[in-house]
Amino acid sequence: MSEPTSAPSTAYSRAGWLGLCALLGVPAMLLAPVPLSLPPTEWPPLAQALACQPALGWAQPLHSWWTSAWLHGSDAHRATNLGALLLLAIMGGLPALSRGAALAWFLAWPLTQMGLLLQPDPIASYAGLSGVLHAGLVVVSLHALAANHPRFPRWMAALLLLGVVAKLIMENPFAHRLVQPAGSDITVVPWVHLSGTVAGLLCALFTCLWRPSVSNTT
Repeated sequence: MSEPTSAPSTAYSRAGWLGLCALLGVPAMLLAPVPLSLPPTEWPPLAQALACQPALGWAQPLHSWWTSAWLHGSDAHRATNLGALLLLAIMGGLPALSRGAALAWFLAWPLTQMGLLLQPDPIASYAGLSGVLHAGLVVVSLHALAANHPRFPRWMAALLLLGVVAKLIMENPFAHRLVQPAGSDITVVPWVHLSGTVAGLLCALFTCLWRPSVSNTT
């Protein structure tokens, strides 16, 4: 006979999610912004070592698929992404998510940057957290859809997913390689938002559908 999710399991799921938020956010807070006005070859050595370089394909350090998410182009860029990360941390603290949610987001983290290799005419370098944030939002939404918890009902999760889809349609990543939003001091790469959304979708579906067999006795 199956039993409802236990309190320790819920605690583990929250701890895993919040730990991943810390792993994404703390290094981003500590690292200085990247001077995007300069070519990547003139960036500080640490930024060059951590940034992803999609134009090089697989001929780049393995760690760059993770570490590029810690870099930002300005203080305002970093503050915006860290604010969004805080909202995801709050949503992840709700009891609607299983332990698989943190795993899904962790898997989607490097896959988001790897998806830049599929962009037509890949960009020379990429730094930023926004693609991984899109992945996290999709993971939260799909796991909430599966759980349908009163504090995170399905209509709310569906609304979040529709918001992500609408944003991607407006950005049109197939037509716009780089975008400079009005009043922004950075350029945005719409393709990484698409890549993060797809990575989050695939990883969330995997963790929602896959369940290790656990024998429960009563």
